[in-house]
Amino acid sequence: MDYITEISSFYDWLETNTLTDSAIVLWHALMHTCNRAGWPDEFTVAVSTLSNKTGLKKDAINRARHRLQQTGRIDFQSRSGQQSAVYRIIPFASFKTTQSKSLTDSDVLNDSNRVINRPQSASQGQSQSASINKDLNSSSTSSSYESFYAAHERVFGYGCNPFQAQQLADYIDQDGIEERVVIRAIERAASTSGRYNFKLIAKILDDYFKSGVRTLEQAIAIDAQFEAERTKPTTYKNRKGKTSFADMAKGMAANEN
Repeated sequence: MDYITEISSFYDWLETNTLTDSAIVLWHALMHTCNRAGWPDEFTVAVSTLSNKTGLKKDAINRARHRLQQTGRIDFQSRSGQQSAVYRIIPFASFKTTQSKSLTDSDVLNDSNRVINRPQSASQGQSQSASINKDLNSSSTSSSYESFYAAHERVFGYGCNPFQAQQLADYIDQDGIEERVVIRAIERAASTSGRYNFKLIAKILDDYFKSGVRTLEQAIAIDAQFEAERTKPTTYKNRKGKTSFADMAKGMAANEN
């Protein structure tokens, strides 16, 4: 593997592909580590070392490496206990030889539409809803890290496509929403809808953002308030249509003053 050629190819590739700043700096750190090790096919490096090289925190490193994996720039395998993950750089030399066989952007988008409309049996929906409701009830006590990409695969049985992954990452990197809130939106969408609906995930996150929700604790609080309002008996006086998260947030703020 030629270091300079790979870096040049990487920036050529970025002209038609999107990565976050975190993913770019992590790719450089992994390339440097692989270079110093003599370009092995696989290598290990501690998260603490990557943090020192990139200035990124653990959660940001986890998101960035999942993004690099989704876009085909690296592969990695997490290991149990205190063992460092095993990484593999996917060189552009091999990428170019297989590029003609890869999907075009329109192919990926068409595949995305097929996934979104994937039907679900009644038994699958009931089983999934029970499992997700359990996850929602215990989300505030979970201490182990899970990326939103892994959560999407856990909840729906398959990962989100690169375009969806970038949209969800933007809620975290640009809007300042905790990754756990994105995971909660994924779980809520699954428990609410009888089939996969990515637009519903985005709608929940948009409502969270407009309501000022940035942390999991805030999301749990406004969900509880929203549920209480939703199940309140409807009378002629309080029948005003659907209540939004934003309305709930205003009411909660007024009660605190």
